[in-house]
Amino acid sequence: MFRTLLCWVIFFFTTVILGTVAILLSLFDSSGNIPHLVARFWGKIQLRITGTRVRMQGLENFDPQKSYILVSNHQSTFDILALLGYLPIQFRWTAKTELFRIPFMGWAMSRIGYIPIERGSPKKAYRSMLRAAEVVRTGVSVIIFPEGTRSPDGNLQPFKKGVFLIALKSQAPILPITIQGASRIMRKGDWRTYPGQVRIQIDPPIETAGTPAENEEQLSQRVRSTLVKNLTPT
Repeated sequence: MFRTLLCWVIFFFTTVILGTVAILLSLFDSSGNIPHLVARFWGKIQLRITGTRVRMQGLENFDPQKSYILVSNHQSTFDILALLGYLPIQFRWTAKTELFRIPFMGWAMSRIGYIPIERGSPKKAYRSMLRAAEVVRTGVSVIIFPEGTRSPDGNLQPFKKGVFLIALKSQAPILPITIQGASRIMRKGDWRTYPGQVRIQIDPPIETAGTPAENEEQLSQRVRSTLVKNLTPT
């Protein structure tokens, strides 16, 4: 309990301090790349104080100089921290609009160039997807969680329709990312944290160039199969 309370106190102060730094840096770096590095440092701090270890596998499967649609399952808030802290590539998040209203953290997210998704409005969500596709075309990767929200039990939930629009519009390759262990560190609906290990598995990219829009369902099933395979105990 004491460790969890300490983690929340440190989370608050580091968010205020580093969020402010990211906002200030964004005034001099319109690309958002340098502020993103500040966010990466922020993520590593949260992982360190909670006793979270991160194990990366499959780094050889992608080129850090290329842009991808990074598609990951979503077990916990710690998915975000682990990817932010240890994925060695410039990327931008797609995240629910509510997060952008959080003081300091939300402001920094906006300045870095992360992309808000308005879940309650299909028209606005569609525009956000088009914006994300444009970001990828400029050479920056974008992360999406096709489940739309955190899994309550760590199992893969159904994918939301339309999330692969970013890949089809940008024609960028999809990089499947499987996260395991995060649900045991912080469960959905629980504010407590527990020490543990997060394993991130990166599979070879799936090409989308030339894939017509009507093949979105097949593309979704192919990505899902990859994640399910990695999540299935052997």
